[in-house]
Amino acid sequence: MKLKEVKFVKSVDINSKEVFFDEKHEIIFLGRSNVGKSSLMNAIFEKKDLVKTSSMPGKTRTANLFLLNNKYYFTDLPGYGFAKMWKEKKQDLDNLINWYIEERRDYIKSAVILIDSKLGPQESDIEMYRHLLDLEMDITIVVTKIDKLNNNDIKKVNFLSQEAFFWQPINLLSAKSMVWIKEIKNLLFEKVIG
Repeated sequence: MKLKEVKFVKSVDINSKEVFFDEKHEIIFLGRSNVGKSSLMNAIFEKKDLVKTSSMPGKTRTANLFLLNNKYYFTDLPGYGFAKMWKEKKQDLDNLINWYIEERRDYIKSAVILIDSKLGPQESDIEMYRHLLDLEMDITIVVTKIDKLNNNDIKKVNFLSQEAFFWQPINLLSAKSMVWIKEIKNLLFEKVIG
């Protein structure tokens, strides 16, 4: 698939009166706060600031839908696992993520779980992975920010990620230096079409 057009469509939360859902295929992006979901999406879209990024964890508080070629959604979901967030707000975001996945599960072609290479897989990542497995969803694992690691550390986080996610293929990339962006983009485009 060639990317001809991408545009922001809408932000949705669990309290939305007008629920925005249709039968378009979709890719969702999940991960801990500040893992690089927005940066990866901007790199895939070849846009600098279409998806809002922030160095402050917990910035995304809604499901933000982007429409590709007027046919497919790529959706930026809030980060999970931000320890400094109020317990009530954290629960609200977890509820939003779960609600969104349940509502859209028939149309989600892959759930992309992003892992920060400097932290490796965390318990919240593994819990999300198991939840998605229980829902029998296609899962794509992406380890981000590899430009910040040396070769030995990259091998280590790759091994730890494969072990944590039952030896599922791991995609290593850097949105900043554009390492492996083309490959992950092609992989996700193939999945959303299929």
